[in-house]
Amino acid sequence: MYEKILSKIWLSDLESKIYLDILENWVSNIVSISNRTAINRPALYKTLPNLVEIWIISKLIKWKRTVYRAESPKMLSKMFDGLSNMFYSILPELEEIHESNHYKPSVRFFEGVRWIKFIFEDILNTLEKWDTYYRYSSRNVFGQKYYPTDYANTIDEKWIYRYLITSEKLYSTKIPKARREVVVIPSHFDIFEDNLAKIIYKNKVAIVDYNSLTGFIIENHLFAKFEEKIFKLLFKLMKNIWYNR
Repeated sequence: MYEKILSKIWLSDLESKIYLDILENWVSNIVSISNRTAINRPALYKTLPNLVEIWIISKLIKWKRTVYRAESPKMLSKMFDGLSNMFYSILPELEEIHESNHYKPSVRFFEGVRWIKFIFEDILNTLEKWDTYYRYSSRNVFGQKYYPTDYANTIDEKWIYRYLITSEKLYSTKIPKARREVVVIPSHFDIFEDNLAKIIYKNKVAIVDYNSLTGFIIENHLFAKFEEKIFKLLFKLMKNIWYNR
């Protein structure tokens, strides 16, 4: 148990074993240490100077022979404090590296019906119960072949809230559903039948081109929040126009 703890604060397994042996047996020469620990002498000659250098072992001359004595375990506490101080000194740099990667978007590209389905699978897997997604849908095709078979059921089981901006043509096919609110881009403004979709969910934005059966997922917190803000602004504007027409 002691060796495992000591190896976690700085010492190697070999150094821990040597220190604990000398600590338990007081002043010892290399022959005695080797006999008790089964560590060969070359390894001891190589390792003991390291322990002397960090002040947890003292080298003494007794009756013209070199012997070693363990220093107080409080020296280990100082080592631990030193390691702690070193860690906290580099912590800001580590945080900076983490933050720089946090802002870098991850982009994955997909092609084919199978991978379009995967995008919608990712939406299901990413969203948790009571989450919300925001979707632009300008499809001019109405088949469900691009969805996983359990898509609708999973959306309902997770109580996912959906906000949808779509065309008048697609809106006319929509059956009212709980936790789904739809607004329309009026046809006099834009036909909005480009056969594209964009879904904003959690820290991701997925874009699907049904024309070429390609799509990609951008994973980045800031980008997703930015897209969400734009969606909400447009949704509110379209809602006012649609219900006041």
